This record gives sequence, structure tokens and C-alpha cells, in this order.
Amino acid sequence: METHQRTHPIHYVSGCYDLEGSMANLKENLLLNRIIALLVGGLIVFGIMSITVVKTGKEQLAEMSSALDTSLYEAGRLLDDAKAQFESNDYTESKATLEKLFTNQPGSTEAAEGETLLATINTAEAASEARWEEALPQIKEEWSEAMATQLRAESEEERVDMEAGLVKTIIQAWDDAKSEVRTEWEAESKF
Repeated sequence: METHQRTHPIHYVSGCYDLEGSMANLKENLLLNRIIALLVGGLIVFGIMSITVVKTGKEQLAEMSSALDTSLYEAGRLLDDAKAQFESNDYTESKATLEKLFTNQPGSTEAAEGETLLATINTAEAASEARWEEALPQIKEEWSEAMATQLRAESEEERVDMEAGLVKTIIQAWDDAKSEVRTEWEAESKF
């Protein structure tokens, strides 16, 4: 009987089998096993969902990045931007935009039109530089005269301030030295 008691889940106590205690233990074990199975299952589902969501998110990010790159380097948009920059006399930006067009859309009809626009930009830029060089001596002379006038005005203000300060300084020095000067004068006047 003792062998049977050790191997059988139903306990033999005081000549009777303890069915209630055995059933309670069995229910506790089943409940514990179900909770553990539920937690493990939940973790597995969470892991699979996380991997799926991350993979889907990365795929969507790659698609959006590709779409953004495509829209950034769309030939028509780049050419329109270069034209607008040229019309606002921003030759450097216009050339940079055309360079993007040539790099990213080299065989497009917009790139061919961009080559013509680039020649126009270079001509306009050279003409603008020539006008600047021609006007430079006059502009420099006018600027120099305006600067000299401004410096003279500032110098005059400083001179007036200095003279006002000089009068105050002399008055203060006189107040400080008056008694000493009187003593010297009295000493010289006694003879």
C-alpha cells in the first residue's frame, strides 16, 4: 500500500483516500498551468506582432523615402525651380538646382531644356558682372563720400562731447586745486 500512496495522486490518509485535497491540488495545478500557458502564448503573439509591425514599418519607411526622393528630383519640378530662381536673379541657386536635374534626370527632356537655361544663366550672370564692374568706381566713390560724411558727423559729436567734458573736467580740477593755488598766490603776493 505504501508504494501505491507514493505514486498515486490521490492521498491515502488514516485509512481513507483524500479525494477533496487531491482535487484541490489538481485544480490548482490546472489553473497554474493555464496561467503559464496564457502568459507564454501572449508573449509569443506579442513577439510575432512586434516583428511584423517593425517589418511593415520599415517597408513603409523605405517606400516613403523612395517617393520623397522621386518627388525631390522630379525633372519638371527641378526645371521650374531653376527657372523661378533665374527670374529672381539668384543665379547660384538656379545653377545648383540645374546640377541636381542633370545628376538625377540626365536623359530627360527637362535636362535638355535645362542645358539651354544654363547657357542663358551664364550669359545673364556675365552681363550682370560686367555691369557691376562698370558701375563699381562710381558706386565706390558714392559709398566713400557717404561714409566720410557719416564719420565726420560722428567725429563732430565726439568733439562736442569732449569739449563739454573738458569744461567739466577743468571745473572739477579747479575745485580740487583752488585752495592750493590760493596758498601759492598768497605766498607770492607777500613781497
